[in-house]
Amino acid sequence: GSRRAQSHGYGRTRHIGRACGQAACARAPPRDGGMDTLPSTPVLLSGAFGGPFVIFTCTPLRNALTLGAQDRHSGVIKLLRKVFRGGPQAGWTGGFAPAIVACPQFMALGPVYHTLNGTFRRNLFPGSEGGGHAFLPSLMACCGAAICETCLTYGSQSRNAQMAYNNSMVLFSSVEEGARVRLKLNKMTRIYGPGSGPAYFRNLLSICSVRAISPAVRERVQLPGVGDSTKAVLCDMSCSVMVSTITAPLHQLFNFMVTTPEAGTLPRRERWNLAIGFLKQQYLVPKPREDFTIPQEYTRRISKIAVRDFVMRTSYVTAVFTMYMAIERTLVGIMRR
Repeated sequence: GSRRAQSHGYGRTRHIGRACGQAACARAPPRDGGMDTLPSTPVLLSGAFGGPFVIFTCTPLRNALTLGAQDRHSGVIKLLRKVFRGGPQAGWTGGFAPAIVACPQFMALGPVYHTLNGTFRRNLFPGSEGGGHAFLPSLMACCGAAICETCLTYGSQSRNAQMAYNNSMVLFSSVEEGARVRLKLNKMTRIYGPGSGPAYFRNLLSICSVRAISPAVRERVQLPGVGDSTKAVLCDMSCSVMVSTITAPLHQLFNFMVTTPEAGTLPRRERWNLAIGFLKQQYLVPKPREDFTIPQEYTRRISKIAVRDFVMRTSYVTAVFTMYMAIERTLVGIMRR
């Protein structure tokens, strides 16, 4: 009986993968009063080797999103074509920076979340230790993990976006020479700057979707005939797609700020106005007035660009999630033999 229980140990550990540089996490069966435990060996190996591979492989999708922050006219296919200006290798421009950071990112953020969650449950919510998922301490732990992720990834992600912009929008641009300024690249060690606020809230919502929201949904939703592992994956992906309606514009705001030269020199108030102006122009368009006798009254509707960015963001997150899960399942199967 004990050998059979051990043989299913890895099967009970699930992984949650995320994009743009977003953390991959693992959750083991509750023990010691229901507290989350640290990831198992195959999950750590997946983070060390699978994380960088997946992030680098999906660079063209990430770069297309970057170009979309400065291009409100092109569709998904046209943006992908612009990504490959300069040859097939151009699609992976800037991909090494996020891939290098993906190793500590994927490996560190799981333990960071688990440590914070366990600490909050023990010291601030002692009554929750013996139960299942506790939403409030999990939410607080997500806030801490998002700070860690933002500091780890801001430099590499902003550098990737700037390199993609320089290649497609400056070096191989169809506009006349000198119309666009070549961006100065951020250092990979930089932990904050223009766009770090949107990046933090993007990371926070992404982590919450799989750490705080998904477990709560999983405990309350019954899916007859569906195993626990499959149910966990379905809930994770559904919650990730749901929050993409908010993380997509946040991600594009981050891309816009790091690829706009004047954003780094503007005072805070003007930088805030720049961000609000981008969101309005990118995602809202004037709606025809019903009463033309009142010229000052008008409304706005959601633009087609909002749908484009949502589709691209969801595609990127799904691609990273699916590829990472495949790598982890392979490693789990090998290590169980």
